[in-house]
Amino acid sequence: MRVHYSRQVLGLSAIHSRIFRNLFGEYERRLFRTGYNPRVARLYLHSIAHFGVWIEREHRRLKTIDEETLEVFERHRSTCTCPGTSRNHTREALSGVRRFLQHLRERGVVPIVEARPQPVGLVKGFLQWMQVHRGVVASTLTSYGSYVGDLVRFLGDDPRTYTARGLRDFVAQRCRHYRRNSSRMVLAAVRMFLRYLAVEGTCRPGLEHALTPLANWSQSSLPRGLTPEEIRRVLVTCPSTPRGVRDRAVLLLLIRLGLRAGDVSKLRFSALCFETATIRVSGKGGREVRLPLPQDVGDALLEYLRAGRPRVHSEFVFLRSVAPFTPFAMRQAGKGVGHIARAVLKRAGVHPPTRGAHVFRHTAACQMLRQGVGLEGIAAVLRHRSVVTTGIYAKVDLELLGQVAQPWPEVVRC
Repeated sequence: MRVHYSRQVLGLSAIHSRIFRNLFGEYERRLFRTGYNPRVARLYLHSIAHFGVWIEREHRRLKTIDEETLEVFERHRSTCTCPGTSRNHTREALSGVRRFLQHLRERGVVPIVEARPQPVGLVKGFLQWMQVHRGVVASTLTSYGSYVGDLVRFLGDDPRTYTARGLRDFVAQRCRHYRRNSSRMVLAAVRMFLRYLAVEGTCRPGLEHALTPLANWSQSSLPRGLTPEEIRRVLVTCPSTPRGVRDRAVLLLLIRLGLRAGDVSKLRFSALCFETATIRVSGKGGREVRLPLPQDVGDALLEYLRAGRPRVHSEFVFLRSVAPFTPFAMRQAGKGVGHIARAVLKRAGVHPPTRGAHVFRHTAACQMLRQGVGLEGIAAVLRHRSVVTTGIYAKVDLELLGQVAQPWPEVVRC
């Protein structure tokens, strides 16, 4: 049964705006629907009502509210004289008002403040082309739009004036503080943009060759998987609490099936089939495969659904462990799973070369290879486009490599 706090919220009866009161009631229902603790919800509602009283006394219109308005309201609270309102001056109280402002933005009541300038028509056309003809996912489009938008602002919106020197100057400036992988992403985005312009006939063909690729030695390193003992330590550290049950299910999906962090965070109930013990996963480029669901992974998922998952209606399997009980942020969904992986590795005292969810993907591949699975089978599970990408795991068995490795030839003197 949902508890109603509207009649007991301090200051709510002093608000005359019917629109604000309706939005207040809607947000109250959202707080309980997403699993907020009643005490926290009540604190938020008191602060929001105080905010509503204040904006009426200040004669501020609802659609003009922004971050600056909240700063003024925060200063007001120290000398508040609003009748019948909450006098709570804690940071949590103001946090409730900020969350309410975000709710108003999602509802379209308050304009969304863009962190970056909107892309010009040239960039919009490129992003639409990438989405329709190349099947690029939203996260990659966001990164490409950022890099290409900076390029257009740097060189101008007339591609006929682009030169090799100008492109190199832009890359040198943009990648000045980047690491290798980020710099490669910038180069890939700029080259693809130049190819698109050439197809559209607005830029001379071949200009992308003016940007030389960064040095990269393929398969120069060893796979960075965990040992069986480290895997055991990682799984043992997950407690029997709701959060621990969730983390264990997430880790088993990463370790046994080699899923990417984004695959786990975006997993929907429609992708699970316990009758046939399979799971459907969509990889890069929209490729969809159905993988077998191991017994321990299925048991962990059922335990999470039974005792760990909040009773909140959502099509996504995994939710946040604290209110609001919502799915991980969809724009950068993999970050939530990455945070789980780093926290568990730290708690277990395991120190792999990279502390993120991807180390478990390497672990899954190494396990399959040691169990006799061929590279083609590993490539199918990991959803690699080419078995060449999977070839790095052929170097896992160091003892066998030591037997077949040839000694380095001595230099013959002239």
